[in-house]
Amino acid sequence: MSKTLSGYRHFIWAAFAKHAQTGAILPSQRFLIDKMIAPIPANYRGEIIELGAGNGALTLRLAAKCPAARILACEINPVLARASRSNLDAAGINGRVKVTSDAAEHLLSEYRRRGQGKADFVVSGIPIGNLNKKTTVALVDSIHSILAPGGFYIQFQHFLADLLKIKKRFATLRLTPVLLNLPPAFVYYARK
Repeated sequence: MSKTLSGYRHFIWAAFAKHAQTGAILPSQRFLIDKMIAPIPANYRGEIIELGAGNGALTLRLAAKCPAARILACEINPVLARASRSNLDAAGINGRVKVTSDAAEHLLSEYRRRGQGKADFVVSGIPIGNLNKKTTVALVDSIHSILAPGGFYIQFQHFLADLLKIKKRFATLRLTPVLLNLPPAFVYYARK
């Protein structure tokens, strides 16, 4: 219980200090996380990229669901990145999960530069609704460019302002509301 309260305290502090980066005042709850990771098969053995990992709530559930997968997670806020690493260490998950404290744009650019192949899944909690249009379009384009054909980009948002920007770039897009999350959210399932 104290671990949970500590995780919430870190997240809430980050939310108030840099709300535009964090996008929410509470970490994602299990209802949202379940919807976010639903399309990823439990036996998946490749690499999953997670953008905007926060305190690692989704990262932990994803690592538990897909024990053979490698997860490359980034979180721009160094306090939350440290909390994410700490939570992963406490859960005994190491080696196949790497958390970097960096901007998603840099991580995606480096991924492309290193020629690491194409990702099958990009899961994002980045509050793209808080970004300007140019930054959002550049981020969505970068995500599209590193996805393998048929790959999934899974994004959650608390409002639908950027739905059309994603729809323009991806072959198919499905939307699911998650009303039990606090605050309620929408999950975008975009397929290349």
